[in-house]
Amino acid sequence: MGTRMAKPALDAGIVSADATPLLAFYRGVFGMTPLERLDLPRIGVVHKLACGQSVLRVMVPATPPEPDGAKSWSARAGIRYLTFEVEDVAAAVAAVRAHGGRVELEPFELRPGRFVSQVFDPQGNMIEIGQG
Repeated sequence: MGTRMAKPALDAGIVSADATPLLAFYRGVFGMTPLERLDLPRIGVVHKLACGQSVLRVMVPATPPEPDGAKSWSARAGIRYLTFEVEDVAAAVAAVRAHGGRVELEPFELRPGRFVSQVFDPQGNMIEIGQG
């Protein structure tokens, strides 16, 4: 058995050459609250956004990251998408479009009372949006 988690949340990080569009997107679409940024000499800058008890980190390394050569979000193994539960999927999808994101899969009823959509943030990170 492993260790117990210290908080009931999961923090996630995105590496980017430019945090500005991502910070605006996640604040505008999901209402995340900016937290104090962390400047790491010779390493980069970590911007933090609160999402309930979770934190989404957007790291801009001192040396810009290489472009991702994968053709699709699901073409590589590993952590490839985030899921956000919202009160209104249709409103979230409209906000995605308004904040520079792209809709891959329009909202649909996955099972009775459960609606989902797949979208991309301005950097091309896949996000599943769920309701119900």
